[in-house]
Amino acid sequence: MTGLNRRRFITLFASAASMAIAAPQVLAVTPKIHRWQGTALGAEAAIYLDGVSQARADYLISVALSEIERLEKMFSLYRPDSTISRLNFSGSVENPEQEFVELMSKAIMFARHTNGAFDPTVQPLWQRLAQISQQGAMGDEPYVRAEIGRLLPIIGYGAIDCAPVRVSFSRPDMQVTLNGIAQGYITDRVSAILRRNGMENVLVDLGEKYALGPQADGAGWPVRIESAGSSASSKVLLGSGALATSAGSGFPFNEAGQHNHLIDPRTGLSPVLWERVSVFADTATEADALSTAFSMMPENEIRQTMHSISVHKVIVRPHGTTTDKLIEA
Repeated sequence: MTGLNRRRFITLFASAASMAIAAPQVLAVTPKIHRWQGTALGAEAAIYLDGVSQARADYLISVALSEIERLEKMFSLYRPDSTISRLNFSGSVENPEQEFVELMSKAIMFARHTNGAFDPTVQPLWQRLAQISQQGAMGDEPYVRAEIGRLLPIIGYGAIDCAPVRVSFSRPDMQVTLNGIAQGYITDRVSAILRRNGMENVLVDLGEKYALGPQADGAGWPVRIESAGSSASSKVLLGSGALATSAGSGFPFNEAGQHNHLIDPRTGLSPVLWERVSVFADTATEADALSTAFSMMPENEIRQTMHSISVHKVIVRPHGTTTDKLIEA
């Protein structure tokens, strides 16, 4: 599960300078791909619109940014007044927004499907490991293991009570993070808004990627799957659907990297299985949550989970290798 600064490793390999791409002559619109860049939930973000005029693109981007801002007020751990921050502070929140209840319910559902490999209640453990790292004490492995053991009893999605009028914890000292799923959820929401406004040739990248459709000339969006600290990458064309990647190397808690931001909520440890995991799915919410969960799971468990959830394919890179492996259900 991720913490506050989850980093993403899928970037457009088309350079920024190349984004003014000629459109087919049949399009009676400005022949450009319009791009917005910024941040969302602490991650780099971008939206690419093809086949529209500058004025139309500006309007659609403003609508999308309004939705991002609205949802960040619910899900951001950076904001002390967000819905999730209020829940973590008091242990309950009354009359939460419908979207908050929906995403919390989805998080619980993915936790069940993955047997707890994805679990939003991992936040106290992530937070404590980050503190130990900042104190320079990660080299004391017995101390780190003791702290993990102390916190494991309060981890468990089964102690979340989620109802339309109230979300609460049934154990003291619990906290949640939705950073392993919220980026995907917001990506889906923004994509839905753009679809309702008639857009068909869009790539939304808010930490996860979702293609409403290919570029206006029919070509898929060129993206590159990367791992932090590695020059090796895999190029793919994304024509529709979602893609998310998780890699523990992006945020290690110590120099050796055996403890990182991808924490198995069941053990408190960071499994040494995959250098990175990329998930192709129907929605960015699914891809986001499952790229996190699959980072904790061996191949046979990944396959079993894929049979119960609509995942197109998974690309993993085994730890210590530079070769990708395709997993299909």
